[in-house]
Amino acid sequence: MRTRNVLLLILMSITIISACGNNDSKNNNSNNTAKQQEVETENEKLKAEAEKLKKELAEKEAEGAIAQKKTEEKASAKENSQQTYAANAMSLIVPHLAENTAIDEKTYNYIVDHYELFPAVTSESKSAAKAEVDASITTRHLLKNIKPYLDKMVTVSGFVEEIEEEETEIGTIASIHIIDDNDNSVVGVFMDSTGDILDGDNVTMTGVPTTVYSFDNVSGGTTIAILFTLSTIQKTQ
Repeated sequence: MRTRNVLLLILMSITIISACGNNDSKNNNSNNTAKQQEVETENEKLKAEAEKLKKELAEKEAEGAIAQKKTEEKASAKENSQQTYAANAMSLIVPHLAENTAIDEKTYNYIVDHYELFPAVTSESKSAAKAEVDASITTRHLLKNIKPYLDKMVTVSGFVEEIEEEETEIGTIASIHIIDDNDNSVVGVFMDSTGDILDGDNVTMTGVPTTVYSFDNVSGGTTIAILFTLSTIQKTQ
């Protein structure tokens, strides 16, 4: 009997321990599942935040690209405006001075291609304009036939017969009428102020021949003049 009771106690102990072991296993599995769910939830949150940051970064990069493109477009438009400023101005001035006349394509393209010289206001651009000059060309060549010289830089000197400056919507524009050393009339259009140059002063002008035209003079006759788009003008002694 005593032996049987001992066996029953042992069996009961094993059953209890087994039951406790099962419970512990269930509890561990439950805890592991809960932790795994927490980890998965946290991972989902991190993933969502990463996707959000990625999207925000992409949007900012897109905005930056658009802003950069706009800046480049503005810079390009500004440069194009500067390149064509003098040429477009002369396109309006030429038919105003000479009826039924338009600026020649060769002259227009030359001014655009050398836009930094019209006008030349820095020492570098003045030197560049001087380097472009063909010293063999005179007003006598131009009056004989201006067409071969419509894209050449030419220098003329003489005394100022009349000078005017006007403030316009596109800036200061000066008109200078000189009588050169060959007693020929030259009218230069300068897209800037001429400083202290006045009637009667001696000047040297550099520019591209643009057209030959005529106008009524104070004596009741007609003056034939060569129109220049000027790069530089300076007073001489």
